[in-house]
Amino acid sequence: MKKFENKNCVITGSASGIGRATAIAMGKLGVNLFLTDINSEGLKNTAQMIRNYGGVVSLIKAFDISKYEEVKDFADEIHKEFGSIDILMNIAGTSIWGSVDQLTHGHWKTMIDVDLWGPIHGIECFIPEMIRAGNGGHLINVSSAAGLVAFPWHAAYSAAKWGILGASEVLRYDLMQHNIDVTVVCPGAVDTPLKNSVEIVGVDRTHPEVKKLEEKFNKRTVTPEKVAQQIIKGIKKKKFLVFTSNDIKLLYWFKRKMFPLYHMVMKKLNKLLNEAAEITRKI
Repeated sequence: MKKFENKNCVITGSASGIGRATAIAMGKLGVNLFLTDINSEGLKNTAQMIRNYGGVVSLIKAFDISKYEEVKDFADEIHKEFGSIDILMNIAGTSIWGSVDQLTHGHWKTMIDVDLWGPIHGIECFIPEMIRAGNGGHLINVSSAAGLVAFPWHAAYSAAKWGILGASEVLRYDLMQHNIDVTVVCPGAVDTPLKNSVEIVGVDRTHPEVKKLEEKFNKRTVTPEKVAQQIIKGIKKKKFLVFTSNDIKLLYWFKRKMFPLYHMVMKKLNKLLNEAAEITRKI
């Protein structure tokens, strides 16, 4: 897909962060946008930003992507009035980290419901109609660096992000016959509201040691706008994997090409995090 003008594009997670930045960037390319997010106020603000510069937002609707019926209602409304879409961007997500002894069933369920079932619901409700329309298209799923490598305390989050990466790899080949390309975005550190809202179970985020780690993390972040441009570039070049930073790309390369070194680094990282956690535990 080289030209975006007048293409129908659904973007989840459009109220902030990568979703908002991508919606704005796609709107400037002349795409006909259908936006959703659970945050209704943020969603309205995004739509207004796009309309202010002449972009086309045909529909906005606030709902929870983990609820299949709500996604289906959104899809049915679009298909009835506008026909099939051309681009589906599953960007919405949330994050919870914690050691396995701290994670509750609710934490695991939230990660799977939002970060895995959410994109699956989008795929279920939009891709079959794209196939029937026979116009080709593009599916973009946002996974994570945690969908590629074994970051400490990311078990629940990674379960969802590895899951959507695996499903995307299968769909990459399943959808080729229909001229529908698939791209998986694996962000590392990105300067979005999620970096401040992420729940680290059992850890006091106001502790000075945690604040130091957050400062180090913030120094490595890229902007949502940069990620949006990387996504668009990935679509144009039909890239399967899109990395948002070179550090994640390098770490993934080490995992595949120099596993003993990767293994050593991950063990060291796990040890350091657990040592830090001991003095930042919530009492």
